[in-house]
Amino acid sequence: MIEPTIDLEIANVDMNNGFSASCDPRRSRQPASGETERQRKAEVNWKQLLHTAIESSSHGLCVFDDQSRLVIGNEQHRSLYSLASTEVSPGRQVEDVLKGRHARVVGANAKGQLADYLAAIQRGEEFQTTYELQDGSFVELDMHPMSDGGFVERHRDVTELRLAEIRAEKARQELIEKQYAIDQAVIVAITDIRGTITYANDRFCEISGYTREELVGNNHRLLKSGVHSQDIFRQMYRRLARGGVWRGELCNRAKSGELYWVDTVITPQLGPEGKPVAYMAIRVDITARKNAEAQLCHAARHDALTGLLNRAALLDGLSEWLSQTHAKQQTLIVYLLDLDGFKHVNDTLGHAVGDALLKQLSGRLISVAPETALIARLGGDEFAIVQISAEDAREQTQALSANLLQTIAIPFSLESQEASVGVSIGISIAPLHGLTAPELLYKADLALYRVKSEGRSGFHVFEDEMRSRAQDRNRLVNELRASVARGEFELHYQPICEAGSLRPRSAEALVRWRHPSRGLLYPDEFIGVAEETGLMEALGRWTLERACADAVAWPGEIKVAVNLSPSQFRGGFLFDSIFGVLMKTGLPPHRLELEVTESMLLQDEEENLLLFRQLKNIGVSFALDDFGIGYASLGSVVAFPFDKLKVDRSFTSELPGKPASRAVVASVMTLARGLNVQVTAEGVETMEQLQYLRNQGVDFVQGYLLGRPVPSGALDLTGAPLHSDLPDASCFKR
Repeated sequence: MIEPTIDLEIANVDMNNGFSASCDPRRSRQPASGETERQRKAEVNWKQLLHTAIESSSHGLCVFDDQSRLVIGNEQHRSLYSLASTEVSPGRQVEDVLKGRHARVVGANAKGQLADYLAAIQRGEEFQTTYELQDGSFVELDMHPMSDGGFVERHRDVTELRLAEIRAEKARQELIEKQYAIDQAVIVAITDIRGTITYANDRFCEISGYTREELVGNNHRLLKSGVHSQDIFRQMYRRLARGGVWRGELCNRAKSGELYWVDTVITPQLGPEGKPVAYMAIRVDITARKNAEAQLCHAARHDALTGLLNRAALLDGLSEWLSQTHAKQQTLIVYLLDLDGFKHVNDTLGHAVGDALLKQLSGRLISVAPETALIARLGGDEFAIVQISAEDAREQTQALSANLLQTIAIPFSLESQEASVGVSIGISIAPLHGLTAPELLYKADLALYRVKSEGRSGFHVFEDEMRSRAQDRNRLVNELRASVARGEFELHYQPICEAGSLRPRSAEALVRWRHPSRGLLYPDEFIGVAEETGLMEALGRWTLERACADAVAWPGEIKVAVNLSPSQFRGGFLFDSIFGVLMKTGLPPHRLELEVTESMLLQDEEENLLLFRQLKNIGVSFALDDFGIGYASLGSVVAFPFDKLKVDRSFTSELPGKPASRAVVASVMTLARGLNVQVTAEGVETMEQLQYLRNQGVDFVQGYLLGRPVPSGALDLTGAPLHSDLPDASCFKR
């Protein structure tokens, strides 16, 4: 093997750090002729020493001569790059060595590193780079030129160092990102032990509206909102002074004056002696949550439409007041208000107009009631007012009630039209009528029911006898429910006669209750209760089926007239129910006449009109009962295909003496002729009434003069005049 010569000017070999600059011992002086052999041996020893030093180095070392040929490369160099000995054999050009080495290098900049290294060799400049190898390791290269034109490479494994740097850089980047996230999400402030702000992050400045210059050097009192008591801050300072962590929700005031809420954690920073030297406050903005909670709390205790208190809030407030007034010996007055005629507004003008009326009404209640009063909407058109009375409760009750009646009676302007309602007011007084909220509301409700039963639009204070009436009514409800189940009802029939001949043409079915202890009860004693308690639908179905079954046995030209309750129109099953009854009993449809009141015309007009037409198509006829005393408009009357109009007994009873009643009858007759429908007059009890109605051209008459209601078996429908002593129409001709 031929050993290439190397320029020993490169220096001594450092076992750990590679080559360091020094003088070549061969150049220290010119040898004498007698020293040639000794010098040759010294040179061999030096080369061997250099070779040994290079091979034993912990770094990879390579030496290239002035022709860029590899002089020597150690095992550590080959191991770092996983090179075969043939790839780094002495004498190979640097390009070949680099080609084998760079085959193991990865990374987008590998080609650039190679080009830069070759350029540095050409220029004779130092070069340093770090290679990332395919096995995931990192090698640092240092190249140093030598004075004779060669150069030396040192290759050092820096994998652990580089990985540590990568980890450190990643951690630093994560820290930067976390710091950014923290600055975006939370408010950070640091204060000294006196509470002076020494640091404020961007989020603190943003939410408070203050600049960092305005915050730093200032105290947190700058943000004081006045919402919290001093006790909260005293507890905070005591805990922090002991080295504890304080957490709580605080309301601060921004520079703009706007309040904001923060969930706050304050941590003391302890000094060498374990005492706080500074405090760090981490805050999270919870204003949106607090606002949402406030809205939910408000919604849970206030009526959504009017903004007044709801029932739950009223009960809570009333209970709290009761506990306070009892100790102070004050009097509480509870007013329960129910609007009269509000359903008519909803049915005729629509629910949107009804809602607008309730909003205006709430404003009127606020304007009339005392400032300290509790005002609530309990539901629908029912309201309540509670006031504390320090004077004569009875006098205050009358004054406020009269004011409410007068104020609410003023017409409401709603969407370019006016609507009027009245109000019924029931009143209870504490402690006279009770000491609990439910008891006072119950007794006010009893007083309210009394007002309604007496004609509405008034006020009444609770009296003990009202409780007895309420108990009697509750007993009646229970008995009525049981009687419907047991079938304790029966039908009586009153004939409806042709006005001229006085011959019966139909009979109206009138329900009676055969009460177990009170005997026979008339409809005015239980129909209203049945309507209110939801029993009317079942009772109405029974009445319809029983009437049709009885009428089958009557003469073929006689109709049966059956009253329908407004509750029977709800649900959409009335046509099927009526058709099923006709099929079951065998009564021809043209012999069934259904009587409805004007209140039916006010609900679900389109659906009910369709139902009328369906029943008319199979032959059923309709009569509008109690015409003139309801709320229906003439437009609704005209729209429905009625066959008859029935003049209410309240007008007939005052004939012929009262001019107003005569005018009503005349108007009804004019309308009927225009609509081509017939007219029946109810409540005919005297010959004078009969004569007048005949002269007006009324088609049919009904009343005690012609026959009282009797069971079907006692009804005479043979065709002869019911009373032979009554004259026929010819006696009344002018």
